[in-house]
Amino acid sequence: MKAIVFIGTAALLVMFFMLLPQPAVSPDAKPATAVLSELSSNSFVLGPVKLFDGEQWREERYVEVRAGRVSQLYLAKPDSQLPLIDGKNQWLIPGLIDGHVHAWGDALQQALDFGVTTVLDMFGDHQFLVAQKAARAGTERTKQADIYGAGTLVTAPKGHGTQYGMAIPVIENPEQASKFVSDRLAEGSDFIKVVYTSDKALRRFAPSIDLATLQAVIAAAKAQGVLVVVHIADLPSAQEAIAAGADGLVHSFFSELASAELLQLMASEQRFIIPTMTVMEGMIVNQINDELLLQAPPAQLSAKAIGSLKQRFGHSQIPQERYQVLATNTAKMAEAGILLLAGSDAPNPNTAHGVSLLVEMVLLQRAGVPTLQVLQSATSASAKAFGLTDVGYLRPGYKADMLLLSQDPMTELTNLLTPAAILKNGWLHQPELPGQSTVLAAGLIADFNTGLTARSGGFAASSDSMVQGKSSAEISVQQGVLKVTGTTRPGFAYPWAGVAWQTTASIDTGSDFSEITRIKFNIRGTPGQYRLDAFTVGSWMPSSQPFTVTEDWQLVTLPLAGFRALDVSAVNVLSWIGPAGSFEFEIAIIELE
Repeated sequence: MKAIVFIGTAALLVMFFMLLPQPAVSPDAKPATAVLSELSSNSFVLGPVKLFDGEQWREERYVEVRAGRVSQLYLAKPDSQLPLIDGKNQWLIPGLIDGHVHAWGDALQQALDFGVTTVLDMFGDHQFLVAQKAARAGTERTKQADIYGAGTLVTAPKGHGTQYGMAIPVIENPEQASKFVSDRLAEGSDFIKVVYTSDKALRRFAPSIDLATLQAVIAAAKAQGVLVVVHIADLPSAQEAIAAGADGLVHSFFSELASAELLQLMASEQRFIIPTMTVMEGMIVNQINDELLLQAPPAQLSAKAIGSLKQRFGHSQIPQERYQVLATNTAKMAEAGILLLAGSDAPNPNTAHGVSLLVEMVLLQRAGVPTLQVLQSATSASAKAFGLTDVGYLRPGYKADMLLLSQDPMTELTNLLTPAAILKNGWLHQPELPGQSTVLAAGLIADFNTGLTARSGGFAASSDSMVQGKSSAEISVQQGVLKVTGTTRPGFAYPWAGVAWQTTASIDTGSDFSEITRIKFNIRGTPGQYRLDAFTVGSWMPSSQPFTVTEDWQLVTLPLAGFRALDVSAVNVLSWIGPAGSFEFEIAIIELE
């Protein structure tokens, strides 16, 4: 009886506090961002707000933050000496977690600009990962997201992950599994990622480890106390990975519908999946970015990110109905109670760091995942799956990584694109607006009478040696002629050697070629088929035009329209690429018309 009385009394108290009049908001009260920007510490009280703690919407309306961590949640305004930030009854949720990225360069800054305060890296440079680890423990002011990562993935010789020009260790048999896992952990990996394709799969895009090696790697990871996820692309591979004991699946599949056996096993053993619908939508349908982002790009979206969002996989010829299979599988997994994690797979084609996680959440919702579960997929779900104890929730002890929203995310998820405030470690983060591309006028670019000087940007030798390929190139200037000597050798997925013109001082802004119709240059050299590659900001795949070179000087004119799908508003590199084998060529004049 006492328990019933207690519960009833507690309920009445909750109702009492909820019915109390909220503090009146002065019409000229400063917005939360203005007050937060003036604070000299990351300790304050924020409220009143509507609070989502990562798992559920709570009755508490005030959040107390001390030294960058949530200290306490309150139903009513607490009696505190800390600065009070007026939440204006807006919506407060945890900072978002992107469950699948590949981070380097400024990726962590891009992520935070869109409210992604933590990322899980599924394959990258272990040295980059280790360099960022120390920041995870503290609550200092920062301009980038926290990162947890797999470091080097587990793959077969010439398997997926070996094609990017980085020399990485590979595994060939089960006997190597224990040491292979130990080596990854010694390098700083937080968890283990394995690439696997079953012998039963209809298609195999690259060599794979066999089932016995998969089982041995998973057993070794568990013996050494770390989580292991498996990259799959089809149902047989998914079933074998889960049966072998994988904690989760990285990617879903659209080859066929998920089996009842897989759904039951994943649900009963609490395994998780990161569907990465965004990158697959770009591969199959390629419409969502135009709808949500590209018609009216958010102000903080850089030219580099826009270029990446406009990319797509050039080899993709997958029927569009396959995307519906993926969506159906995602919905069935949600209905079965399988833990779903939102992950963008940025910066693959069709994606960009930070913003593509928000696209992923919309795609999960459209697939039939309830909105509450979608919010969990980008917050608490990743914390649960990967054992993260600092992030993913707004509860006492967790980092004050928070998004303050002026509109209800439960009504419309795209409200996440325009947060009223982003807080990292309790500090206000204000994204820097990107620079704009410079409009490039027609005229002479270079005649090489004054060395490698160009009207804008500059010239440099370029080859796949920069990504550990086997090609090489050297350049020099003599009497008004740019001379290029090189060798294009197999060894990289896309071998190249030649000379590159970076069109402006910053490769991240590029040049606006919208007033240009043609590119002209005088050239002679080793006879053969050459090409001119054009790159846009954010793109690592060029648009190309071939041309033929002879031993005699000739004027080559290439129309800008001949570069298929080139974003002319942000061209950052043009590269003259020599033929296969050894070559020499000379360029005398480069002009734009």
